[in-house]
Amino acid sequence: MKHYIMNTSQKNLGVDAIDWVEFSEVESIRCGKEDSIWLSTFHKNWRENIIAASGKCRNVVLLTYHYDRPEMQTALLLGARAYCHALGQASLFESVSRVLKEGGIWVPNELYVNTTSAVATTLSLKEKVPEIATLTAREKDVLTGILEGLSNKEIARNLNLTERTIKEHVGTLLKKLNAKDRIGLLLSLGEFSHLKDAL
Repeated sequence: MKHYIMNTSQKNLGVDAIDWVEFSEVESIRCGKEDSIWLSTFHKNWRENIIAASGKCRNVVLLTYHYDRPEMQTALLLGARAYCHALGQASLFESVSRVLKEGGIWVPNELYVNTTSAVATTLSLKEKVPEIATLTAREKDVLTGILEGLSNKEIARNLNLTERTIKEHVGTLLKKLNAKDRIGLLLSLGEFSHLKDAL
């Protein structure tokens, strides 16, 4: 996986790997679908850059200098698969790269918890939408736990089940709701658009 990073006058990323290539215009990038493009909110047209970059590869990262939930939501809706701090440690960027390589989505822990908590407070699983209607009662219980930001271990403890059983339910939920991971699950439920009105 090659990483293409938009150059800025800001501090350079703390990475010194051969696989990092600087660029100034998204249009100039010649990359494969499995490569990654790292953009920055330092550029005022970062939204347009995300859209353009999403047409070139599936792994688009937005680097920010200050975490902002609406900014993160916008980035994910436009096609970004990761949102992280531009001044993070090299280990952060390596972690983001590993998650992207496995097909996941990366968001900072502090925003992940806020996102799942916000969804949980607006979600009433008693009212059904087509996708939710196919879930068993136990799957709905597990989904509620996910939306509350609980770990598998915490959900297992709350439901008096084994962690292995919860993992199986999570796998079933991901399949039924066509998501690769927990963040994808939130997005597939429309957390940023119709969820509040549809459920």
